[in-house]
Amino acid sequence: METIRHGTGLRVAVIGVGAMGRAHCQTMREQVGEMELAAVVDAHAATADETGRQFGVPAFTSAEAMLAAGVADASLIATPHPLHLPVVEACLEAGLHVLCEKPMAETVSSADRMLAAARRAGRTLGIMFQRRFEPVFEAALDFVAAGRLGETVRTLLVLPDFRTQCYYDANVWRATWRGEGGGVLINQAPHLIDLFTLLGGLPQSVIGHTTTSPLHDIEVEDQAEALLRYANGAVGYLYASTIESKHHEMLEIIGTRGSLTYRHGRLECVVYDEDLRASSAADGDVWRRPAIHDVTPACEAIPNNRLQGRLMTNFARHLLFGEPLRCDAESARMPLELANAITLSSHLNAPVQLPVDRAAYDALLAARRQTSRPRKQVGTVLRVPDPRLV
Repeated sequence: METIRHGTGLRVAVIGVGAMGRAHCQTMREQVGEMELAAVVDAHAATADETGRQFGVPAFTSAEAMLAAGVADASLIATPHPLHLPVVEACLEAGLHVLCEKPMAETVSSADRMLAAARRAGRTLGIMFQRRFEPVFEAALDFVAAGRLGETVRTLLVLPDFRTQCYYDANVWRATWRGEGGGVLINQAPHLIDLFTLLGGLPQSVIGHTTTSPLHDIEVEDQAEALLRYANGAVGYLYASTIESKHHEMLEIIGTRGSLTYRHGRLECVVYDEDLRASSAADGDVWRRPAIHDVTPACEAIPNNRLQGRLMTNFARHLLFGEPLRCDAESARMPLELANAITLSSHLNAPVQLPVDRAAYDALLAARRQTSRPRKQVGTVLRVPDPRLV
């Protein structure tokens, strides 16, 4: 891939300037010197025009019009995720590099098509998983990359992220099969599932269960759990919900050489003085146990509203200077693969192997959408992003 060189940086068009898209425009202006906001696009003309005036850039009502104008080197896509696929494909085919909001799509088959389009076009496709840039998770990824975990023995992910009924009621498409293509697994959980799969890999099979609690009047799941089996015999458990406080968020990977635990925003890394397999096979000491050494690195605290800026900077520097890309779409497909597998397993009431059967999941989603109904809007449409993020 040839690097791009412009005196003003990477020219970026933001497509979809609702709550999150407009926040991305602001982040780009305030935090990312390597990017130049070149245009905004929104299907709602008033929203596009207002945002264009706010940031002093051209406004378009379609991606096609923006592409025809030739104003950008790359696009940042912040439309609702069921619309990601056609916009991503159009931008890549027009020769633009693409940075797309999470999740990539509602189905892993759509993610496959996006990756194929990027390969055909010879362009970069990145995904907005900014929690990869939290110092604690940077340290955790370094710990795993250095081989200090050894062979995986067990994994655990608990990721509650509370939502009110009025949150769901604020948009007619929210928490519907037709509008979102799923619930907590697609919308609220992907960031930490992304890190979970980066650190522990994808399982070989899952037994999933999804349900909707009495706390919410929605048609998709607000609770999901899964038993995980890995190719090497390791086991795992995942639980996600929007009915508990985020305070209980926890990620754990246990290996034969060490372990890492993330809880309450803090990371703990430990190593053993010998591999558990060697300890188990040793003769002569029935009570033999390896010594444990805490090797947790010091991690600086970075405000959440700086993480997206760090990710955008990496994306721009990858294209401008060849810096390694840390938000690549290939790895970002994994959390969607796992989410689709859990949902399919729940609806089939049977174990599901990974990679998930694309045709089976697409058929399930199509059937759910046949009976899906828009929500009755209550109050004002939600036009502001989660305050924890911006």
